[in-house]
Amino acid sequence: MSEVERPAATTCEPPLPYPQAGEPVFRHVLACLDMSPFSYAILAHASAIASAMNARLTILHVLEPSGGGTVPTDPVEWTLRHRDAEAELHDHISRFDSIDAEIVVIDGPAAECICAWVRDHGVDLTVLGVSGNSNWPFPGLGGTARRVAETIDGSVLLAPSVDVGDDPIRYRRVMTPLDGSPRGESSLPIAVGIAAAHQAEILLVHAAPNIDLTEIGPIEAEARALRDQLRRRNERVAEQYMVQVRSWLPIAKSCARTRVIASSDARHALAVAATEDQADIIVLSSTGSSGHPDISVGSVADYLINHAEKPILLVRGHEWSPPRALRCAGDLQPARLPSRALM
Repeated sequence: MSEVERPAATTCEPPLPYPQAGEPVFRHVLACLDMSPFSYAILAHASAIASAMNARLTILHVLEPSGGGTVPTDPVEWTLRHRDAEAELHDHISRFDSIDAEIVVIDGPAAECICAWVRDHGVDLTVLGVSGNSNWPFPGLGGTARRVAETIDGSVLLAPSVDVGDDPIRYRRVMTPLDGSPRGESSLPIAVGIAAAHQAEILLVHAAPNIDLTEIGPIEAEARALRDQLRRRNERVAEQYMVQVRSWLPIAKSCARTRVIASSDARHALAVAATEDQADIIVLSSTGSSGHPDISVGSVADYLINHAEKPILLVRGHEWSPPRALRCAGDLQPARLPSRALM
């Protein structure tokens, strides 16, 4: 494992105004609450992001039809359920000292209703619980959350099923995995914006691949030397890239840290790094350099959702990359924001 600077977490002063021009990265945040025991965690993370981005916050609850939708809904029963749901949502809000949010209660199949509401109301970021109250029989990402995350066009924050307590969430360390692709770098403006609002450290992490050789019998010395040479080359190039990326960010050098990990499995290495470095939130592109047009959540993002036990913010936005001259010279310039953080 090769690492560049691993100081303890520090409180950093806000960087230069970011974004410096144009619209906020997120303008409308939607918190989808299902009244599970961890609904408050969903609302707490949604509020933390909305406050950081000065965005509008809406709280949505979907009343699914009783009886699986096989029998007509009784109007009186629906009115009572609607009223009880609104009262419970107001109770959730009351746990915050001050929160300005609109409450919306609709009825129908949860995933379909959430996707339609996001599409029709210009939502930039949708916040969901990883599992929730659905009777999803498999570990990890629940059925409703997966369908929403794979369907909507906007960014998604998936909150783990853990108790966050009663205090407002403050992120101290924002982790951003990078794979060297412009698509992967699209997460940088959002990560920096969140870190700035919370006076947090931003941790840039890259998993440099170890090269596997075909092994049939003992490996000859020449092959071992070639493998070691390729490994050292990957680590060297990765460290140079991470230092360069840090120089692009409009923040103090002391508020950003880089880490390069040599691993044969990038997914596992990033999950371990999130735990070792005590990341409070992971911000990454929903797909990386190997992403395909028909896949909306890449294998690395999917693995982290199911194994990192951290809030995961999947960024979908226009590919961002500094001008070629900046890549060569390494001069500090503000990053160009995606127009709506959508991909």
